[in-house]
Amino acid sequence: MLIVIANKLEGIVLVEVLVLYYSRAGKTEALAKAVADGARSVEGVTVLAKRVDYATVNDFISCDAVAFGSPNYFSYMAGLMKDYFDKAFSVRDKVAGKLAAAFTDGGGASNTALLSLENLIAAFKLEKAAEGVFCQGPPSEEVLSACKKLGETLAKAAVKKAKK
Repeated sequence: MLIVIANKLEGIVLVEVLVLYYSRAGKTEALAKAVADGARSVEGVTVLAKRVDYATVNDFISCDAVAFGSPNYFSYMAGLMKDYFDKAFSVRDKVAGKLAAAFTDGGGASNTALLSLENLIAAFKLEKAAEGVFCQGPPSEEVLSACKKLGETLAKAAVKKAKK
């Protein structure tokens, strides 16, 4: 695994975007892949996409920007995603100021999982880099395009921040 954190190499800034998600049925994973593709489209960006149950707190610490994705379960994010935030709470000072964004999906019209992720982004003092994306039902081309744009926006913001 290659991890490059805001190193300048011949005028090119290299940053890592972490796409952290939970998916059981595959819908959130499809959104995560679109977010990762969008981030990868930005020059100087590497992407690490991981299901939250395989991620470590060090993945969060070492990245420059992070996108969180979860299905909407009982009007909230997936339990494993919340568990990850609970485990990362002790390192919140090490991640404060990182750029972040969120994306969710659900069967109904509720965006409460997205709101819960965005509330934790604020609680961890992460900087919201893009408006979240919510998908109702199977991911459409329009939603996948919005996820790619979210990843691209997050990555561009991370590169810009690293250049400062």
